[in-house]
Amino acid sequence: MRDDVRMRCSRCGRAYAPTEQVWRCDCGGALDLVGATPRLSREVIAGRPPDLWRYAEALPLLRERVSLGEPMTPLIPFEHRGRTVGLKCDYLLPTGSYKDRGSAILMSHLKSTGIVRAVEDSSGNAAASLAAYAARAGIELTVFCPASASPGKLAQVRLYGAALRLIEGPRQRTTDALMRHVAESGEFYASHLWHPYFVEGVKTAAYEIAEQDGWRAPDAVICPVGAGSILLGLYRGFAELVEAKAIPRMPRLFAAQAANVSPVYRAFEANAPDVAPVEAPQPTLAEGIALPRPVRGVAVLEALRSTQGGAAAVSEDEIRAGVRALGRAGVCVEPTSAVVLPALERLEAAGRIAPHERVVLVLSGFGLKAPAVLRELLE
Repeated sequence: MRDDVRMRCSRCGRAYAPTEQVWRCDCGGALDLVGATPRLSREVIAGRPPDLWRYAEALPLLRERVSLGEPMTPLIPFEHRGRTVGLKCDYLLPTGSYKDRGSAILMSHLKSTGIVRAVEDSSGNAAASLAAYAARAGIELTVFCPASASPGKLAQVRLYGAALRLIEGPRQRTTDALMRHVAESGEFYASHLWHPYFVEGVKTAAYEIAEQDGWRAPDAVICPVGAGSILLGLYRGFAELVEAKAIPRMPRLFAAQAANVSPVYRAFEANAPDVAPVEAPQPTLAEGIALPRPVRGVAVLEALRSTQGGAAAVSEDEIRAGVRALGRAGVCVEPTSAVVLPALERLEAAGRIAPHERVVLVLSGFGLKAPAVLRELLE
């Protein structure tokens, strides 16, 4: 593991040691992890167990390892409208979502730095994932969650022993309530939105895709985007692989959003420098990406533009159709994951992705986390 990393503010440039108990800069800017390009050996990696920890040279030094046995998730072929795409099945991680990649590294970091109590806000999957890893780490966690979140996800949070505080109203009210709690209690904010160690874990998805693709790189990768942690993790991971000369080039990255809450899509199409908040977000089946604004909006847009990627916003009917189409192929995902399939169709129709290009779709969450939606679709 790398012992040269430090946290640096993306706004003012201030650096923090990895041992410091901070989740964002004093100036209010988001922190990034910086360090030397990792040295990778394909032969050494191939001889290790098939889990996210096999890329140890690319991960920060952690005195404690908090793990639930995170496997390499399958990259499987899927035939759709005359083309074969790869499905990256991150819904098969221990708690049923890609969030386990970030939670494993973040909770390992918090345990290493002596954190024993923490708080988090989430619409569901991050809450469930962080609650599981906090239980594994012996860290007492309180989760602020929208009252409208999927009952299955809320049941997971309770099962893992985290204290759950349900907040009525739009998603932003949940974050507002948490921030008041942090100001009053002084408890550490273990934010999957802000903390750089979370993105550091998510980047292992890029390493797995590259290895499963024979250390090449697909032409394009489409992922669901709310806060943007999958997108930023992929961007960071693929960039490191290019710098380490492990893959020949950077894939183009595309964001898939629900049209009812699509701030990244709007900002990208308007060529805006940052992502403006959605003033009146509409309800969407894709609750996991229904954020009015990502905290790392500038970085999200940079990841899309610098890779010559883009964004697509899909309707609720298209999301339903995506869930059904994947289900008929034996793949059970929640609506938040299913946005990637109609996003591919829209990008193809717009000429942004060509028929001959190799495409990977990231499937972020397991379908049984949203049983009510699946029941509605079947009825």
